Amino acid sequence: MLKLKSKETKVKKKKQKAEKGSTTIVTIDRVNEQTFGFAGNEVFHYERIKKGAKNEFYITYLPYKDILTTTVEVSRSTPDDEVIDAITIKTYEDLSLNPDDDFKITYLESDMSDNDNRIYNVFVVNNSILRSDLSYIADNTKYIDYVAKAPFLMYSLYKRNILPSNTVDCFIYFQEEDAFLVIYQNGKYLDSRSIRYNLKFIWDKFVELSGDRIDINDFYSMLSKDGLISENAIDSDNLIQVFDEIFLYISDILTSVTKVNKISLDNVFFSTDIGNIKGSEEFITERLGVEPKPFDFNIAINQKDFEDLTQLDILMMLTAKEYLINKDDEYNYSAFLRPPPLAQRPVGKLIGVGVAALIAILAYPAYQYGHGFYNQKLTEKKEIEYTQKDKEKKRIESALANLQDQINKKREEIAAEQKILKERSDLLTAMYNKKVEYPMKSKAIFDMTNMINKQSGELVAIHNIDENLTFEVRTETEKKMTELLKAISNTKGYNVDTKLILLDENNQTIAYESNVSVEMKK
Repeated sequence: MLKLKSKETKVKKKKQKAEKGSTTIVTIDRVNEQTFGFAGNEVFHYERIKKGAKNEFYITYLPYKDILTTTVEVSRSTPDDEVIDAITIKTYEDLSLNPDDDFKITYLESDMSDNDNRIYNVFVVNNSILRSDLSYIADNTKYIDYVAKAPFLMYSLYKRNILPSNTVDCFIYFQEEDAFLVIYQNGKYLDSRSIRYNLKFIWDKFVELSGDRIDINDFYSMLSKDGLISENAIDSDNLIQVFDEIFLYISDILTSVTKVNKISLDNVFFSTDIGNIKGSEEFITERLGVEPKPFDFNIAINQKDFEDLTQLDILMMLTAKEYLINKDDEYNYSAFLRPPPLAQRPVGKLIGVGVAALIAILAYPAYQYGHGFYNQKLTEKKEIEYTQKDKEKKRIESALANLQDQINKKREEIAAEQKILKERSDLLTAMYNKKVEYPMKSKAIFDMTNMINKQSGELVAIHNIDENLTFEVRTETEKKMTELLKAISNTKGYNVDTKLILLDENNQTIAYESNVSVEMKK
């Protein structure tokens, strides 16, 4: 447990009586095991000896380390009645929660939501902590009226108009075994992060650097009294080294958070369970780039008399004052609430049922008639609703059938059009091949005639068969016939097919004949 050395002049504990009709706020810090009362603008030490006093309001908080946090996106198309289920499922997935454990899950919609998605800050607490870890408090007080989350305590500063609601503020707080930072934008929670550098971690680092195993409570007293500037220069150097490392680490966290949320910090508030640490301001200014503001909020006229009163105690008092006005239990984690008024308790409901039963017995005939009449009217109403819905169902089925017929007809029309399109495409392809891919037959005749004349040959006849032209050719010698055929074969665009060369002996003039088939190439 964190303890500071007491001042030489101790504050005398006294029991403060609240004004008649007013409520005494009792803050319970289970981390430091400190309990304070607040009434009539004065603070006093409180001994938990009473059980559930009617005019006392008991409040405590959950340390940040007991809270799991995540950010969940839910599509705006998700129906409102399914949002909670969507958040719960995604939270279990993101945090790998054991489905066999019992968790209390709360959420808060972020201002970073856009047109497509809602963004929620989700907070998860294991219900075993709420019950077992707080039960020893309830054993003394009987009830716990409010259990807050540590990062939500700062909200009271804006609700009570202590801080303006038009800035971006960062609160950094160190405890013995816990540390966290939380950011508020325009008076609303925006984001928070756990910090590994708690007070005990700082003590460990100091001992490691100095080699001096100083008692941990002596270290806290030295840090609270002297800050980072110790009479021992070596101690100062070691502390400066540790705090430089701390605020470099915090700077990295804030750089990431501000970048993700697209914000810039206006104010930084820093404090610890041992109070402000002198000399830390320079690190905040240099490493975080923001002038620090005092994390020292005063609400009691005698507050300075209590050195063991922490800022979290003050924030609990402010939170309780706000709750007593607005009675908002949305983020109240208490499992030890006071029983509701008699009418809302089981015994009260039982009494109500008994009275109602008596009235029902006395009015049984009227009830039977009224109940029968009600059932008859209800049946008639349901029959009318059924007829209307059945009629609507048939109308929709008919419309769907008509749409299916239209779809089938359109498919047939598309198939017919595709067939016509294919036929036309094939025709155009054939026309193109005729006009472009093959030489014109007139050109083939012209070329053949020229080649025959060059060999002093004679064109006897031309036959047109399919894609081919067959020329009957006659030359005076076999050599000229051979050269003619060779010339034709070497001409681009033609294939020559001749099976034999004949000598025409029936003619008085000796000549050689051949049928030359010319195929036009592609």
